[in-house]
Amino acid sequence: MSEQTGDTATDTNKRPGWLARAGLMILVSSIIAVSAFATWTFLTRNDAPLPGVGTKQVIDPPREMPDFTLTSDSGQPLRLSDLRGTPVLLFFGFTHCPDVCPTTLGEFRQIKAKMGEKGEQARFVFISVDGSRDTPESLAAYLHAFDPAFIGLTGDEELVRTIGKDYYVYFERVTLGTATAAGENYTVDHTTYSYLIDADGRLRVIYPFQAPTQMIADDIKSLL
Repeated sequence: MSEQTGDTATDTNKRPGWLARAGLMILVSSIIAVSAFATWTFLTRNDAPLPGVGTKQVIDPPREMPDFTLTSDSGQPLRLSDLRGTPVLLFFGFTHCPDVCPTTLGEFRQIKAKMGEKGEQARFVFISVDGSRDTPESLAAYLHAFDPAFIGLTGDEELVRTIGKDYYVYFERVTLGTATAAGENYTVDHTTYSYLIDADGRLRVIYPFQAPTQMIADDIKSLL
């Protein structure tokens, strides 16, 4: 039996960790790529504006958005029109999202901070695309970790899908494996855009994932 050198043993011990990290990076990249492709297909099929990476799509003229009612993270019904009088930055996601959603909410927190005192004059809204799991209680716990003032909305999947069509939103449940004791094991592929609505309820700008936070903060302040 050959003797393993110290350097060889060290390299062997490091390899599993390196492979695990590489595998995780590939998995995350694949999820984002699949979501991006599905979003591109959906948007182009509906002749919707398609922001590029790092850019924004200005809606000119601004488009008045249909009103809707969902259940807020406080357990009470909330209409989009209830938020009239203040700009709204809107995102569609879900609490079990491993990457895009927490990243976006972290950026929402940065945007609000960069607005200074004016940050309190804007509303940051998170609409769940996973109503089966995202109860008002779970939404509240999730969002409060980012900012207690962030508003979470949830509701029936078909209702959210109908609302999402007005924002060119795509989302689709993807099974990950066999069901567990906690229920079905799945994730949700979804559109990664954020939407700026002005104080009159009109869609003004669509932002791609990880658009510059200072740019968004400046856009919101220009509507105050």
